[in-house]
Amino acid sequence: MRLSARIKYENNVFIDCHREIFSVRGVNLSLLGLKVKDKALSVCDHEDVVVIIELEEDVSLRGKITRFREDEFVITFNEDPDLIASTVGKYLTSKIYKSGVCPFCSKKIEEGERYCRRCGMFFDYTKPEVVRFIQEFKVGKIFYDLLVEHPEEIEEKLEDRKEFIGVSNGIKKVFDLIRKYATNDYPVLIVGETGTGKELTARAIHERSKRADKPFVVVNCAAIPENLLESELFGYEKGAFTDAHRRKIGRIEFANGGTLFLDEIGDMPVSMQAKLLRFLEDYTFTRVGGNETLHANVRIIAATNVNLEEAVKKGKFREDLYYRLNVLTINIPPLRERKEDIMVLAKYFLNRYAKETGKDIKGFTPEAEEALLNYSWPGNVRELINVIRKAVVLTENTYISEKELNLRREDVDTAYCLNGHSLNLKENIEKVERELVRRAFLKTGGNITKMAKLLGISRPKVYTLIEKHRIGEVSG
Repeated sequence: MRLSARIKYENNVFIDCHREIFSVRGVNLSLLGLKVKDKALSVCDHEDVVVIIELEEDVSLRGKITRFREDEFVITFNEDPDLIASTVGKYLTSKIYKSGVCPFCSKKIEEGERYCRRCGMFFDYTKPEVVRFIQEFKVGKIFYDLLVEHPEEIEEKLEDRKEFIGVSNGIKKVFDLIRKYATNDYPVLIVGETGTGKELTARAIHERSKRADKPFVVVNCAAIPENLLESELFGYEKGAFTDAHRRKIGRIEFANGGTLFLDEIGDMPVSMQAKLLRFLEDYTFTRVGGNETLHANVRIIAATNVNLEEAVKKGKFREDLYYRLNVLTINIPPLRERKEDIMVLAKYFLNRYAKETGKDIKGFTPEAEEALLNYSWPGNVRELINVIRKAVVLTENTYISEKELNLRREDVDTAYCLNGHSLNLKENIEKVERELVRRAFLKTGGNITKMAKLLGISRPKVYTLIEKHRIGEVSG
């Protein structure tokens, strides 16, 4: 079974087989090796060799040479996945995207797609973990491991919902709505706190819809400055403003045929809400600085951690836009409201990261499980992922302890953040700062605007502190 794409490589390559250096003609190249053609190589059959090949630059790779046909030989690369990914993998991926078609089934592919929507084959080989999987892939071994050694994991491997795992009624309802909403093109509004999986929900709807082979484009309405949001959404023409040196395609136009995901829609400036509403009336728009009316066939999925009904009452969100977006709704419950999912998720990610790090970790101590269940998880699933990942990396034990989870006590008063053994001002200010941000996060459910008001700082500063102190939806 071929997992790595092959492309034509009809260039001269040099082979050092310890007898002499041969200049031979290449035939084709894959992630696993290079096929070459020259009868003279028969003297090097089954020897370890070094091949010098021109990719983006000249690269020397170790390998083993074996006869393929009378005058054709295959050099199987024997290098670290990191090196293969940064050389051969990068070259193959560039050539595949440049060709614009899947190397396995010849279906047209879109820019940025990492796997084929028709045959499901992967063709982004720039990641070492992808190279490692392809190098080690053995069909028989995988079947044996699944069917004989670990039959209970078959369903998990087939479903692989990642953060979308759970047994609670709340999350099962979300799964059910995803399946139902994927069958139509109506707008969907996803409501939930930061870290609950709003973007995952949107992607799941897209990937199960008839638009799955088209782009899924994300716009974070809270992260893009107000003066740039219009040009990001609609694009602009050359000369539209001082730095517009060329035409730029906007996110809406790029998403044509697919799905446009408007994340944190509740934080979109009111002035932009009017322009978005106008687009949603007939899905036509004009680039900034242009006169041409364009049409985009997109499905709109929006998400927010803001109570939009309250925002409408306060005049911070347009009522007509709210009703335009709120056709189909999914409310994702926070992790603290589905405690039966906490240990399911914790064990799943423990196994996942233990395998990635090569550690034999069997589970959690009873005290650690109690701590996981009693914690309020202000950052929801994203925070749980970060906690488990960090504990797996740091532990040297067979079972993760409560101390290694390093969860904050829920009843700690801000005054007790001070370290009684240290009068270091910076150290103690950091602790107080983190506790205040954490409490503001809990009190507002992760609403950035409300947090900024409570803390008396700007919204950009709130984002900076959330990332700094690893609160909520932060990558680890």
